[in-house]
Amino acid sequence: MLGKQQVRQENLFFPSRQQATGKHNFLRQINENVDFTGFRQKAAPHFSDIGRPSIDPVAMLKMMFLGYLFDIRSDRMIVEEVIDRDSFREFAGYGCDDSIPTHANFTRWRQRLGPEVFKDCLVDILTQCKAGGMRLGNCRLFDSTRVKARASTNSSAKVELEPEVQPQEYLEAFEWQEDDPHGRKLVVNTNDPEAKLIRHGNEPSRFVHKVHMGVDSKTGLVTDVMVSHRADHQVMIELLREEEGIDCVGADKGYCATECFRELEAMGIKAFIPVLDHSNDKGDKYHLSDFAYRAEDDTFACPAGRTLRMICAQPAKNRKTYAAKQSDCAQCPLRDRCTNGKRRTLTVSADRPLIDRMKFYALLPRYARVMSRRKAVMEGTFAHAKAWCGMSRARGIGRDAMEIQATLVAVVINVKKLLTHLGKDCFRLLSRYLPFSQGCWRSQTA
Repeated sequence: MLGKQQVRQENLFFPSRQQATGKHNFLRQINENVDFTGFRQKAAPHFSDIGRPSIDPVAMLKMMFLGYLFDIRSDRMIVEEVIDRDSFREFAGYGCDDSIPTHANFTRWRQRLGPEVFKDCLVDILTQCKAGGMRLGNCRLFDSTRVKARASTNSSAKVELEPEVQPQEYLEAFEWQEDDPHGRKLVVNTNDPEAKLIRHGNEPSRFVHKVHMGVDSKTGLVTDVMVSHRADHQVMIELLREEEGIDCVGADKGYCATECFRELEAMGIKAFIPVLDHSNDKGDKYHLSDFAYRAEDDTFACPAGRTLRMICAQPAKNRKTYAAKQSDCAQCPLRDRCTNGKRRTLTVSADRPLIDRMKFYALLPRYARVMSRRKAVMEGTFAHAKAWCGMSRARGIGRDAMEIQATLVAVVINVKKLLTHLGKDCFRLLSRYLPFSQGCWRSQTA
């Protein structure tokens, strides 16, 4: 049965909370400007209509919110801080003599509600930001980051698959994919099977979760969150299908894929994404643009008028390779300006017209503005989340726990931006809790 806190008169001999915690307490500013009560209605379907009343969902949400707002790294520490600090008790709605939920309640609540309820809370906060005067733009910025999972490489195991089970099918059950799973043995963590083992550069191997975020280009508000090991562009397309009124997206070269360009073009969205042209470039030699394509016989004509015919097709990489005859190149007067080999070859994407249309966007003045904004906003958002909201490491086990964590971090970031928009000096109010400089805070909320 869903419970609700009862508003009680404060004890006569306790001092006023405004006297004890200060009139301009940061948490009191949040309570005055942000409404969390809608979370109770979203959590109601997960509780029975009869039975003993539960803990108030709003109180649980606020205590979890405190954990990410002040980078309190464990549920036990959250409970201890709420017990110790009267400002935390007031924010969560507890009196001086009320009992506080235990750390085990947090785990049970996250498992009961699931990520979707917390995503609805993020949508509710975005609605309040709009009502507060923060108008979202029509451009979305996307990026992803890896978060260290609660899984050690010492607890990994090689799974022996049955003969009838394909490696890709086994991996897709955990929503992550191996580029080239050799043999019949796969490395899976025994503590968190949904984490993926990676190695980046010279760093040691580690298990991670991949967090994707969508951010509004105009206000910097986090609009979408998803945890998945799928390709970046696949997650972006899925998140964009849930939004309306978007006319362009900005992302880095990791989102460059013809499949992505095709989907965005069908949705009427401009793709401000750096295009990685896999057509081989010979530096100061003749470029692909110097060759004329003949659609009638699928050939290219070189600057000297010789014909390059297709010699190889790579459907998996969506490429074709064209080459001229060695006899033509041996007698060509432009050979020194064209190639150093025995003959000239061209590697061309099968979606060449689509790629040319995407390259045209890079010539628009808006492209440079969006890419500059993407670098500042997305990198700043992830830096803020990891440095000050505890997203440098997963707090729970599994994809759902990581998605709840990332969603609550997004809620904290949006609440801070809302208070900044309303004219609240977040740095001054937070300075008693967080040891960071004023310049760093304002650079993240600009």
